[in-house]
Amino acid sequence: MNLDGKVAIITGSGQGIGRAVAEDMASKGASVIINDIDENEAQTTAKAIKKDGGKVDYFVGNVAKPEDAQGLVDKALDRFGDVDILVNNAAITEPAMIHKMSDEQWDRVIDIDLKGVFNCIRAVTPTFKDKGKENPDAFSNGKIINITSVAGLTGTIGQINYSAAKAGVVGITMSAARELGRYRVQSNAVAFGIVETRMTEVIRGEKFVDKYKEKIVLNRFARKEDVVPGVTFLASEGSDYMTGHVMNISGGYHIGS
Repeated sequence: MNLDGKVAIITGSGQGIGRAVAEDMASKGASVIINDIDENEAQTTAKAIKKDGGKVDYFVGNVAKPEDAQGLVDKALDRFGDVDILVNNAAITEPAMIHKMSDEQWDRVIDIDLKGVFNCIRAVTPTFKDKGKENPDAFSNGKIINITSVAGLTGTIGQINYSAAKAGVVGITMSAARELGRYRVQSNAVAFGIVETRMTEVIRGEKFVDKYKEKIVLNRFARKEDVVPGVTFLASEGSDYMTGHVMNISGGYHIGS
């Protein structure tokens, strides 16, 4: 999974899975743009990658804002001269039961987890299309990798906003695959189960741990090391003939179509 010469944008990469993806892609030769709304976390990730000899820069911004999504793509073009890979990873959760969920909770999650994905794809599409017109016979002129969740495939209690957003990400993935395939741009998604990150601390706590583990066929939560290789594979030439696909990496939390 050599990424030498590639330029990758990873949203929400100041910590957690996004940071692990950025570090992995940088270790495989990609120049990476870190994105986060927290400048300290973005800087920390960038410094760690630079310390290991990687090529990196960062952009502080909220992907829910179209101007920030465009600024993120512009940063990559200005700093490294191209964009080859877009990983839409930025997401939040604001749990509440349906009858208790506020409009604000619904809107915040939809804005970042769903609209943010659209904003970034829209911002990078002109670059991918231009490359497709210049190189119509290339195997790949761009990779879009959207991070979704089994919550978007099966639903979940107490997170109807998150489930709706992640189901929408699947639809965006399929539509982008159909629309951009003519330019040899691949659009795929990765559906995670429960990964050991800050976002899942509550459901991995003592109150819920047994309840959730019994739903996972492999009977353990995922480590970042379990899920990152799938993302990097979709960024590599090994996935040049894959598009419109949702890769399920959930340890059997969800089995089936």
